[in-house]
Amino acid sequence: MKLQHIPVLLNGDEQAGHADVLSILQPQSHESVLDVTLGLGGHAHAFLKQTAPDGMLTGLDADEENLSLARESLKEFDDRLRFVHANFRDIGQLDLPAFDIIFADLGVSSPHFDDPQRGFTFRSDAPLDMRYDRTSGLTAAEWLQKADERDIYVTLRDYGELREAKRLGTILYRTAQETPESVATTTGIRQVCEAAFGYRAPSLLPQIFQALRIRVNDELGALEALLAAAPLLLKSGGRFGILTYHSLEDRMVKQTFRALTTPTINDITGAVVIPAAFELLTRKAIVPSEAEVSRNPRARSGKLRALRRVT
Repeated sequence: MKLQHIPVLLNGDEQAGHADVLSILQPQSHESVLDVTLGLGGHAHAFLKQTAPDGMLTGLDADEENLSLARESLKEFDDRLRFVHANFRDIGQLDLPAFDIIFADLGVSSPHFDDPQRGFTFRSDAPLDMRYDRTSGLTAAEWLQKADERDIYVTLRDYGELREAKRLGTILYRTAQETPESVATTTGIRQVCEAAFGYRAPSLLPQIFQALRIRVNDELGALEALLAAAPLLLKSGGRFGILTYHSLEDRMVKQTFRALTTPTINDITGAVVIPAAFELLTRKAIVPSEAEVSRNPRARSGKLRALRRVT
């Protein structure tokens, strides 16, 4: 199967004055880059070109298969690359040096959606896996079979933002307990949803699959760890950019960046007691242009936020 990947907010419509990853993070010759979501290497390729002749890039990915594909796609830069098989939640424990740029694209990479056997899409029949790292952890099917009713309901409510979360949680729990094979595949989940919601099922399935994916991979927990560790790995003047794709992620990034870029103020005098160690590079989130979305529909919900270390 030929996998295709179009990086989001990259070289997109600058001539029309539309900002993108490169114009915001401004990689320079000799700089070091940490790409914590390497994927197929689309953004990494651009960073490596911009940091030539001797800028270095460290690429992390939780999926060994992505790392293998990236090694092939980035082989022209082999002498300036380091690959690390790890989830970005662990960057604080990886004994990494400081970087000029740290970048994260939180979107599900193309191989995960395009390879039906990964179980990320309800449009193909496959085992309900959904793990980024297939060497560890429970599959989505195994999690459903082990989870209690409340855990399933809360997952659908909090991560899928489903109004029908409680009803569907009860249905999925009972189905998993009575006929586990019914929740073992993507088709099985789709059929359970169709039986429960009829013609409304197609509009709910994306939220259901999103919720299960976030839960199985603990995506928000990983993002929380990344937001705590990454700013500490920036050199003075270093930039940190994150591409998010749903409101749960964007809210966490927005709130963390606001806290990092807000000085400590004396409650009585209003004077700055401790200057902020970071400054925002994006006062508002950068979103794809209409032209980019028409070329790459998967970019539609992307939002880029970035900050810079000033001390």
